Amino acid sequence: MAILDQSRHILAKILGPLLISVSILVVFFFGGEAYQQFGIEFFDSTTTVVKNVLGVIGFFSLAVLANRLIRYVIFEGFVASATGTPVPRLLLQISSLIIYAIAISACARIVFNQDLTFLWAASGVAGLVLGMALKELLQDVFAGIALNIDRAVRIGDWIQIHKSGDERTIGQLMEISWRSTRVRDLRGDMLSFPNSKFSSFTISNFSLPEEVSNRSIFILLECSVPVDQAFRILQAAALDALLELIGPDVPVPTVAVSGVKIDGVEYMIGFKSQWQFLLPGTRAIYKHVLIHLAKAGLRPAGRALTVADRADQEWVQNKPSPIRLSSLLDQAQIFDGLPTSGIDELIARARKVRIPSGHVVIQAGEAGAEMYVVQEGLLDTLDPMKLASSTSNKPSVIRPGDTFGEQVALVGFPHRRTIRARTDVLLLEINGNALQHLLETMPGALEILARNLAHTGVMGNASNDEDLPQALARQIMHMFPGVQPLNPKTDERGRESNH
Repeated sequence: MAILDQSRHILAKILGPLLISVSILVVFFFGGEAYQQFGIEFFDSTTTVVKNVLGVIGFFSLAVLANRLIRYVIFEGFVASATGTPVPRLLLQISSLIIYAIAISACARIVFNQDLTFLWAASGVAGLVLGMALKELLQDVFAGIALNIDRAVRIGDWIQIHKSGDERTIGQLMEISWRSTRVRDLRGDMLSFPNSKFSSFTISNFSLPEEVSNRSIFILLECSVPVDQAFRILQAAALDALLELIGPDVPVPTVAVSGVKIDGVEYMIGFKSQWQFLLPGTRAIYKHVLIHLAKAGLRPAGRALTVADRADQEWVQNKPSPIRLSSLLDQAQIFDGLPTSGIDELIARARKVRIPSGHVVIQAGEAGAEMYVVQEGLLDTLDPMKLASSTSNKPSVIRPGDTFGEQVALVGFPHRRTIRARTDVLLLEINGNALQHLLETMPGALEILARNLAHTGVMGNASNDEDLPQALARQIMHMFPGVQPLNPKTDERGRESNH
């Protein structure tokens, strides 16, 4: 469809001058002296006028036709398709100038019978005078021609320009015209440079030879942080940032130890992306690193930490369960409103599970008796039902502090989504025994979990039903025999429930 629209656009541009040129040529070829005889009969002097007007119109219509053929068919058709980049505006302007100069010369020689020797001699003298007066302008013009011939940069390339001692400018090359080169910087401002000055810059082209560039970020953590934990947290944070900024097809970032310093261990996060995402990606990664470290009870190291800060940080790292895990579970929607004592009971009976990157944690359709809380790392999910009905289905991301598997562990429904570890993941697994103990020993836990489960939306469209929490509570009691509701309800027949 796009090719058809482009063909129609080119045909519309060419058809007008083509019809005019053909009409005038037909008049000259078949009309002979008829138009002259017509002019003599009415007004003898009109013969020359008509001839000159038709001649000028004919040559300029041919010039317009040739200019549009070269621009739309050759430059924007074949050349742009072969190079994959837009044709510089300067080349289009130069080709137009040459074509119209030839048309003017042809009109002067053929239509008006002028000697071109005198015309070119006069234009040469005028050109010398103008060249001396417009020296800088001509430098810009020829510098622009050199830039287009050299092809060191192309329209759309991401570049960095500077001179020794000057501030570096990074942006996207937008246009090279007769006099100036325009670059849009990372803030969105349009910068214009004379071609002669731009050609004297040191230019770094980030779009060649590949569109994808590399960038490294350095984070300093305390030496007491285990290396595998640091790798897991930093990789998940970087991937989380890039998924949010670029999309699901972004490559997984890499993490390596860059050095050991007096303040701690320096880690390097490396990632790849198109140049326009490098600076926003760097900022986003720093932000998500701080978020993921806070979720894990950590923070970047540095001399700014006092002795008390370091002691407090080491205590949290050595004894994470009572504080960090309790805070993590307390923020989960499924446990909203659950007393701290109940959360501590769950943590005491839960176990940690480490999942390697790329491993499928849960397959859609599977049954189970466990639910999970993400401590560190990143996972993604894919709903097979949505995938079958839509080609635009994208995986959703599960981050530290998120939970999954609640509906499986509490009411026995099979998993609706496939869940995969995008990075190395540390999970807190809460099994059926831990949930059974919580429901039996804590009054009101049944109602809290049933209400929260209904509000999470994991039960589908029925989550808007006002009776759903009661239905879920009955199903939970069916899954966990011996659990009694805080306030017994009557069933549909008006009798008190015996559950």
